[in-house]
Amino acid sequence: MKDLIKMVKKMKDLIKMVKENNKLGYQLSAICGTNWLIRKLFKWQYLFFLMVMSAVCIKEIYLTLDVDTRILSALLYLVMLGAPFAKLRLGSEIIFMKLMIRNTFLAIIFTAALAKPIQERESLFWIFATIISFVVYRLANWLQTKLFHHYLFVRVLNKDYLGIRKCKDALPPEENLFTDANESDANQRMITINQRAVKSDYQDIVELSFLNREKQTGISYFQNAFGGAEIPLEREFVDMDEIYHPVFTIFPFGKKHDLYFKLVKFDVSKNSAFSMVTQFTIDKKIDNK
Repeated sequence: MKDLIKMVKKMKDLIKMVKENNKLGYQLSAICGTNWLIRKLFKWQYLFFLMVMSAVCIKEIYLTLDVDTRILSALLYLVMLGAPFAKLRLGSEIIFMKLMIRNTFLAIIFTAALAKPIQERESLFWIFATIISFVVYRLANWLQTKLFHHYLFVRVLNKDYLGIRKCKDALPPEENLFTDANESDANQRMITINQRAVKSDYQDIVELSFLNREKQTGISYFQNAFGGAEIPLEREFVDMDEIYHPVFTIFPFGKKHDLYFKLVKFDVSKNSAFSMVTQFTIDKKIDNK
């Protein structure tokens, strides 16, 4: 009876928390979830065609060269189910589980396609279909990324402050990410950047949680003019650029609740922010997982 009362109390607290919190947190979380789901659907349609094409090609090789399909199939299974163990060896248990689940489903699709009878030259159709599905996947991924980040930089984040601009846009304001990042106190630095990088409506649900910075140093060649005389080239090491890697997280129920997930991660160049040629890039490595 006591356990039931505790459960009911927790449910009431959860309902109260949902009602009291900023609805923008739920809206932004829903957009992120939909964005993730669509990206996965496009990726899986490509993987499906890839597995079917591989199975059909292996069967045609068997019919043409009279090779046992079990040998080629076993090699493919070994690669698919053995690849995740490389991540386990490096200590990435979560990535290992994700890869193992994904590759198990791919192996099931491959096995089902391998058991299906094929027609003559059917591989040409599946190769063409796989190419089309890959093109669709890449185009959809590019367009989806553009739309998602356009939404973030218009509604949620202050792109002028972050130095995200096109050639025709104005230079960043006097208060910007690059000047505030020079603050020596780490806590004050992150507080200041959060106040200026996140728009006011989203201050309670979006946070800049990590900010890494790297300097690119290289060799610069120069030549000093001296009375028209020919002076040999000289060289020196100089700091060519600074690259910033901000990572923003979202708290669906507000920052007072310890529940969050990554919203976006991107790279921005200091030189690009203050020059007429921009080199802003979005990091897709994690988004495509």
